[in-house]
Amino acid sequence: MEYFLIALDDTPGSLKSIHYINRALKGVRHIQLTLFHVLDTVSPNLLKREEVHRIEQIQEEQPHLRGYFWTTENEEKMMETFRKAKLLLFEGGFPEEQIKTHYSVQSADVAQVILKEAQALKCSTIVLGRRGLGRVKEFFLGSVSNTVTKFARDMTVWVVDD
Repeated sequence: MEYFLIALDDTPGSLKSIHYINRALKGVRHIQLTLFHVLDTVSPNLLKREEVHRIEQIQEEQPHLRGYFWTTENEEKMMETFRKAKLLLFEGGFPEEQIKTHYSVQSADVAQVILKEAQALKCSTIVLGRRGLGRVKEFFLGSVSNTVTKFARDMTVWVVDD
């Protein structure tokens, strides 16, 4: 069994990775696809008490999220991205049992969070899109895809272009 981590964000372009997976892996049954998203963190002081309580309950079930908080708006965007991605994969012929969703919070650089999760989930392949910052911005700021490609060890990285 091969394990793929598909890094998604809430931009329309990130679903291009899903279209690529549908073309490249159509009919392959010995794989597990994990749709993965990194939520931005916010201070709990900026959230309503009910939101903090709801997140704390989630943290009880998912210890890797302890100590971090995020907005309901960003969580809803993530869930919508997961829904769209799963729908595209279903349409591409992947059965539900081959698809999982997983998320984390931005406790470090997004690329490092992706690499850490891929290692923890024992993924052989990371699939992510290229954002297209432009050469100058990318040179000074770097990019998630460049950093993941540079630091990935013992796994393959597929960078899907826009």
